[in-house]
Amino acid sequence: MKYADQILREIEGRRNQGAGLDRFASYLHTIDDPQDAYPSIHIAGTNGKGSTLNDIRSILQYAGYRVGTFSSPYLEVHYDRIRINDHFIEEQDFIRYYDRYHREWQKWGFSSFEIDTLICFLYFKDQKVDIALIEAGIGGRYDCTNVIRPLISVITNIGMDHMDRLGNSYADIAWQKGGIIKDGIPLVTAEKKPEVLAVLKKICEEKRADLIQTAEGEQIVFDLCGIQYQYKDLQVALAQPALYQIDNSACAIEAAKLCKERYHYPITNTQIQKGLATAIWKGRFEIMSEDPMIIIDGAHNEDGIRALCESIQAMGNVRILFAALKDKDSDAMMKLLCDTCEDIWISEFDDPRCQRAEVLAGDFPVHIEKDYRHVINMAKQDPNSSLIITGSLYFISRVRQYLIEQSQ
Repeated sequence: MKYADQILREIEGRRNQGAGLDRFASYLHTIDDPQDAYPSIHIAGTNGKGSTLNDIRSILQYAGYRVGTFSSPYLEVHYDRIRINDHFIEEQDFIRYYDRYHREWQKWGFSSFEIDTLICFLYFKDQKVDIALIEAGIGGRYDCTNVIRPLISVITNIGMDHMDRLGNSYADIAWQKGGIIKDGIPLVTAEKKPEVLAVLKKICEEKRADLIQTAEGEQIVFDLCGIQYQYKDLQVALAQPALYQIDNSACAIEAAKLCKERYHYPITNTQIQKGLATAIWKGRFEIMSEDPMIIIDGAHNEDGIRALCESIQAMGNVRILFAALKDKDSDAMMKLLCDTCEDIWISEFDDPRCQRAEVLAGDFPVHIEKDYRHVINMAKQDPNSSLIITGSLYFISRVRQYLIEQSQ
């Protein structure tokens, strides 16, 4: 096994460890707080964090900035969660930080996510990024990314996910994610549920932070080539044909406007439009094949599946392939899928956290095929039906790699 693989195995084996936010912050002080070396934007929410981060990245990059991004989980390789201008951190750079600091990290008992966060902070400082976009992991209030003091906080939306850690109501989860709101720092959100907005408004009032709610997109034109819509005075085109991307891009627009109006970044409307028109977030309503049509979408909770179903209702003859982790409310997701589509296939993937296909299927009117490759190969012989592959992001990662290998 090569050295880099040994490092990744060790880091990924530390998932269930963790020092906690206070100890993490204390350690950062010992290495001169690298997270404070550049301005940042902090992004939390149940769904849409990665897409929103990528939209903001694309806008800022079009405006000429060197943009660091930190997101999770990874889709292709471990390194892809740490990027500058959409280029992954190089393996040798990752190894260099590990060799320099790993004994300290072991001593402090950091988790794999805390280690990746540390490496991103150090890398962005050393590479002198103009701005960093930092996606929170689970929650926000006690997440290790919450050591930053950003220019802007973004909470895309609040849904029922990770309830074992965040709470069993929208209000509880909103309080957890609302923990990223800082004194005097504006918050952007696309959330519309009254019980969630009440929590966010209360926190913003306590923190004297402006609350910016996104507006509704209007004059929406939608097909498999993309989406066009009007956002206030801006005509927007999106490359990915998923209706839920309207709210994500609206968050990005409001964040870009704050960068311009409050922090004097010279960003033009044209740069916003070009950035959004070219932003592609892999694994989110990503078209992997057009003949036959195969789309992958990492909808891994009830709200994500609901948003996906809104986009596929207008697609005609659709087949769905689905797999999920054990800790998800799979019955709620299955009901939404079955209400939307009559041809559903339930599968599995190689991960100890994966739910067994029989358990997922339950009494729902679905087919079971444990080897997802068989369903994909069957779909390739049926040009009259589109295949939508969805569920766990870990499942999507494996499927995506298989589809790429098959196309080569």
